[in-house]
Amino acid sequence: MNRRTTEEVLNQRGWLDSLGQLNQLEEMEADYLKNILFYLYKNRDRYWLQCEDATLIDKFEDGDEFFQLVIRKSTLWTSIIEVLESPDQGFNFEFDLPNK
Repeated sequence: MNRRTTEEVLNQRGWLDSLGQLNQLEEMEADYLKNILFYLYKNRDRYWLQCEDATLIDKFEDGDEFFQLVIRKSTLWTSIIEVLESPDQGFNFEFDLPNK
């Protein structure tokens, strides 16, 4: 299987598994989707350095900045979050959110 660029991975609304099958996010279990999010976070440096547009490597300080500004805004990331969102889930206590 060919190595895929960051753009190819993050532009999708599905997940290509190790067998080369494109899985629709809506058909996947919540735990698997959370594992994908963790995988993207854990491999943020790799995705930063595998951009097809190599000029992006110089435009970001490191993989952490790339994660915050690109990966978290990507089609893949936002689609997974959208599938995971459920109005019935949440905390039973109040907490403060960071200022944005």
